[in-house]
Amino acid sequence: MQEIEILTTSNVMFALGVIGTIIGVYKSIFSPQVKMEKEQALNEERDKNKADLLGQEKNKSKIDFVLEKMEWEKGNNDKKFTEMTDRIDDAFSIAQNHINTIETEVKSLTVVVNTMCNNITELKTIINERIPKK
Repeated sequence: MQEIEILTTSNVMFALGVIGTIIGVYKSIFSPQVKMEKEQALNEERDKNKADLLGQEKNKSKIDFVLEKMEWEKGNNDKKFTEMTDRIDDAFSIAQNHINTIETEVKSLTVVVNTMCNNITELKTIINERIPKK
């Protein structure tokens, strides 16, 4: 019975290559998500600061304060709606870009794996031809 060695240099290099590719794909997917989370945290901090500024308006009469707040809310809501629309558009375009990138990388990985399988088959055939059977 012929022993098959699993931990050969080529197998280890192949495994490291596959692991490296998986890590690369993982980073390319989750880096934009981390960036978006940071932007959301900054926007929440900005909104909190605006609320603090509004709280300092105690010296004005209540009617003026309510009118100003209503105008500010209307403008802020319009601005938020515009920002949200832009963010959604950006998110969709980023998602589409990532999908295209992943599809391209998967296709290239498939080609590489197929090539490696063919090479391994050729090497197996050569080894089997050169090693005499007992």
